[in-house]
Amino acid sequence: MMAAAGWRQGPKAIRRLWRAAGLQGLLSRLHIGTRLAVMMVLAVMVAGLLAAAGIRGLAASKESLRVVYEDRMAPVRTLSQIAQLMLANQLYLQLALAPAAASAAAALDPVSARQAALQVERNARAIDRLWAEYLSVPREGDELALAQRFGRHRARYLDEALMPAVAALRALDYRDTRRLAESARVLYEQAYPEIEALIRLQFDFAEAAYREGVRRYEYTRWLALGALLASMAVLSWLGLLLIRSIAEPLREVIAVCDRIAGGQLDTAIAVQGSDEISNVFRALRSMQARLRRSEQAIHKLAYYDALTELPNRVLLRERMQQALDGDGSAGHGALLLVDLDHFKVINDTLGHEEGDKHLRQIARRLTDAVAGRGLVARLGGDEFVVLAQHLHAGEARAQAQARELAEQVLAAITSPIHLAGRPMHTSASLGVCMFRPGASSTRELLKRADTAMYQAKSVGRNGYRFFDPVLQSQLEARTALETALHSAIGAGQLALHYQVQVDALRQPVGVEALLRWRHPLHGQVSPAQFIPIAEASDLILTLGEWVLQTACAQLQAWAGQPHTRALTVSVNVSARQFAQPGFVEQVHAALARTGARADLLVLELTESAMLHDIADTVRKMQALRCLGVRFALDDFGTGYSCLSQLQRLPLHQLKIDRSFIQDMGARASDAVIVQTIVGMARTLGLHVVAEGVETEAQRTVLAQLQCPAFQGYLFGVPQPAAALEAWLLGQHGGSPAPAASPIFQR
Repeated sequence: MMAAAGWRQGPKAIRRLWRAAGLQGLLSRLHIGTRLAVMMVLAVMVAGLLAAAGIRGLAASKESLRVVYEDRMAPVRTLSQIAQLMLANQLYLQLALAPAAASAAAALDPVSARQAALQVERNARAIDRLWAEYLSVPREGDELALAQRFGRHRARYLDEALMPAVAALRALDYRDTRRLAESARVLYEQAYPEIEALIRLQFDFAEAAYREGVRRYEYTRWLALGALLASMAVLSWLGLLLIRSIAEPLREVIAVCDRIAGGQLDTAIAVQGSDEISNVFRALRSMQARLRRSEQAIHKLAYYDALTELPNRVLLRERMQQALDGDGSAGHGALLLVDLDHFKVINDTLGHEEGDKHLRQIARRLTDAVAGRGLVARLGGDEFVVLAQHLHAGEARAQAQARELAEQVLAAITSPIHLAGRPMHTSASLGVCMFRPGASSTRELLKRADTAMYQAKSVGRNGYRFFDPVLQSQLEARTALETALHSAIGAGQLALHYQVQVDALRQPVGVEALLRWRHPLHGQVSPAQFIPIAEASDLILTLGEWVLQTACAQLQAWAGQPHTRALTVSVNVSARQFAQPGFVEQVHAALARTGARADLLVLELTESAMLHDIADTVRKMQALRCLGVRFALDDFGTGYSCLSQLQRLPLHQLKIDRSFIQDMGARASDAVIVQTIVGMARTLGLHVVAEGVETEAQRTVLAQLQCPAFQGYLFGVPQPAAALEAWLLGQHGGSPAPAASPIFQR
């Protein structure tokens, strides 16, 4: 676009040349691809010419460098080595003569003389080799004359002085060696100016080669720069022509697109030529017709569910907002949130295709059931919404109408649906929220209906519930309690209280660890409130591990006190905690970390925890039993355990549920059940603890039934470890507690 603008602002003479040459008409008959291809070919040609010039210059530079190195610098290195070797020979001769000159005997040292002779002889051979290497390349002119003169000096140096000196050294002839060393020095000084002149000459040749390389580089640079400027001028001119041939039609295309974007779908589009832009005009003309047809389809996609063709969440919110913004005299409205029960089972068993068919049939049934009394929409997944308006102005009559509508919706859903050739029975949970215009927001209405729907699910599904503000406050309180429970451990708000267990003589034999939570604002929170919340989330795992660690630490602390060292500590283990793959390792780590005695730790499990996976249960219990840990079956009598399953488990103790103890005096059947449990436990070699003993009458009946151990408020309330220790100390008057009761030993 910038190039096109530059063209429009260019000299008028160029524009007249454009029109006079007829280039615009010529280019319009060529496809844009052809025009671009021509430009690319020209650009490639120019690039090739520039590359050729550059390569030529690089080749010349490379040749200059080769000449400098191979023809000039290599001889310099060779001649320098010869000079260094000749100088080294002088040093070796002087070193050999030095000891003799210093002594009165004037005799050569045999070792030094032979070493010097060997080194000088090696240098002489190296001088011959290097000189032959230098002469291997033909020389001419001044270099040849200098080389010949140095060659003669070199020959005299070697033949007349150096080699005879080697012989004198080996003969240990001091006088001949001294004379020949002096002769070698004189001949070296005569030859040195010649070799130095040869070296300087090589540097002169190298400098000349460098200057030639610089000259070639400058020539190549100016040649390439000129070619570059010329090619830029030509390509710029051709580029402007190409831009104009494309930009002007494109501006017209943009104008047409702007009109279409503005909603002017009846704009006439003229088509000229046969190039790509002309094809764009044809495509725009076809697009206008398709857009008219697509507007309705787009509206449907934006506001309707593709699978069921019901209104979607967007349209539902708009209609809900319209209902809330309406006149208050229009009466009540009702929002019914429908969630199919166990819909995932259909997808998992029959496949998603059958699941989609199921949703479509449900959508048709809902539409028929509502029958124009409201809007049926799909919220997403297996959730649907019925928005009923214009109900009775009276709240009671309006609720009755909403209740009738909810029952009709449930009846429509629960009727069997045939999928994959067989009838499928479906149920749903409905949450109903009543409203009046202006009383709430769409978000709040959906939240309330969702709350009521989950209440319907929690009481057994296949039903409906009206939104109750009390229920909402309970859910909010539960959420707040769960949030606070997350931080309770780190904040030190949790503690263990211990309730004593006694034998028939009322002697303490053990305690049960019970979790307590004291919130800084709400005070003591009942376990009946927070334990179900923890069990509904992963918090129960964190709490269970903390209780186990704390109980083991307390067990070890009591091991050093006479009145507590024999007490067993019972710890309740949830089904989820026991089902963890690393539960055995968790218990072992707690015992190892605290140093507590395993045989004084009793893990209390419920029947649901033990019998969920009997094989895994037996494996874990056997592994912990090998460590010494004991197991108690908690709340025995309230589940469905069979004798064969109990025999497989390495149990130590049965705990009779408090429900049998409390009504034992009023119902004879409870006493019979307790007697049966005690007798069965005795037969199986298990011990029994009766929970929830609160009166002396209950203890008397249990004693008559030969129940060996008791736990309950009659004997002691759950209390902190320090309070329990003080109570035990008062019970025994400071004397040591008896050894562990036989009822807690195998």
